[in-house]
Order: sequence, then structure tokens, then C-alpha cells
Amino acid sequence: MKWMVRVDMEGVTGVVNMQQVTPGGEYYEFGKSMMMHDLIAVLEGLLQEENDEVWLYDIHFYGTNVDLNRLDPRVTAICGKPHYSPENRTFVDPSFDGVILLGLHAKADTPGALLNHNYEHDIIKMSVNGLVVGEIGLEALLAGEAGVPLVMVTADSEGVKETEQLLPGTIAVSVKESLGETAAACYPPSRTESLLRSAAAKCASVSRELKPFVIEGPIELDMRFKAGALLDKVRGQLPNAFVAPDRLLLHGNNVAAAWELYLKAKS
Repeated sequence: MKWMVRVDMEGVTGVVNMQQVTPGGEYYEFGKSMMMHDLIAVLEGLLQEENDEVWLYDIHFYGTNVDLNRLDPRVTAICGKPHYSPENRTFVDPSFDGVILLGLHAKADTPGALLNHNYEHDIIKMSVNGLVVGEIGLEALLAGEAGVPLVMVTADSEGVKETEQLLPGTIAVSVKESLGETAAACYPPSRTESLLRSAAAKCASVSRELKPFVIEGPIELDMRFKAGALLDKVRGQLPNAFVAPDRLLLHGNNVAAAWELYLKAKS
């Protein structure tokens, strides 16, 4: 089978603050080691047969967090965060059996959720045709537009709750219990390794039961921003798309087209 794994860091085993996930941060090497721990466990669960295949897309910071030396030969990693677009189908196409989100987190302003945010910490709120989403929801929609279901999410407990509410039937694995924005009851790696490997091994059967998550176009992507450099940059690039000083409305035939407008404006 063929899988796409989107790799983030805030929702991996043991991570509770941004110093553990920011390149150059004091504890970044710990966060990266825990990300690789979780990733290897998931890959072991997914790669059951000789012809199984996994593509990784590193969605965290600069897209340069994955240790390529530790990957199975059946894995290909997309590094450097090339832009999602309708043309590249966000690097997912109907040849994939499912998408897995590893190390995710709850959307911005989720009460009690560990390290909650929406891609950038300056994005206060996002919605697609009125449906409020975070990274989990938007990635599910992007996969759905390529005809592929979101099969599994690994996260903190609040990210798991968000997944279960938005996408019933999707496998959701919690590696820690949120105790606030910068605290969690963390499971040791010896425990999360087993949880993640076992859950990933179920993806093959679950993927056959799930349908892609789709909102039919045209799409309106509604975004609210905190004051700061990101807002200033995007407003400078897309001045006519702002309907209020902090509110951006983007339109497209699908989510990927609207999201690409933002990605280009902020880059």
C-alpha cells in the first residue's frame, strides 16, 4: 500500500514547549529525537509488505527535521516545504491509500490544549465555508480534494478529541494528556512506541472504510490574524482581500487554490 505521512513536532511524545521544537532552540535536539521515535514506530506499523511505500512531507518549520539516515528504503521524504498547490495536489494523488498526520495539535484557542495554533502562531482563526478548522481539518480537506482519506492522526489528547469530533472513524492516537498550553502528562517512549506501531498497522483495513473529507467548491477561506509582521506582510501582498484590518478572505475553486494564495503571500 502507499501512504503519505505529514510530519509535525508539537504533538509528538514528550514535547511540551516551543524550545523543544524550534530549530536552534535549547531543547530542539530532544524534540527532534522524539519526532523520529514516533515516526519510526508509525513506519514500522505501515510497512507490512515488501511493496508497501511511504512518502513523508515534513510540515514543521523549514521542513528539515527528518533524519534521512534512519528511514527504511521504502520511504521517500519531501523536505524544504514546497508550496501546496492544485497543480501538485498537495503532493497527494489517488495512488495513495491514505494520509497520516504525525505529531499534530489542536487548533488555535482550544481551551486547555497543548501548544495549540494554526500553522503560524499569528493566525487566530481559520474557517472553510464557515467550518472552523485547524491544521488537522485543513490537511484532511486538502487530502480529500486529492481523493484520499485522512486515516490516522497522532497528537496530544486535545488534538485527538478534535480529530474524533471532525472525522469519526479516523484512527486517533494520544501520546500525552494536555494539562494546559505548555504542560502535559507525557507517556514514556516505551509506551508510545507500542501505541503508535499498533495503530499504524490498522491503517490498511481502516482506509478501506473511510471516505475522503471534502467540502464542495467554490471555497471561501476566512482567516483572522494577530497584529504583527505576518499580518503586515500578507496585507501588503493581498490588500484587496482584507475585509477588516485583521481579517482575510480568500477564494478559490477548491481549498488548495485558496490556501496557495496565502502560502505565496506569506513566503
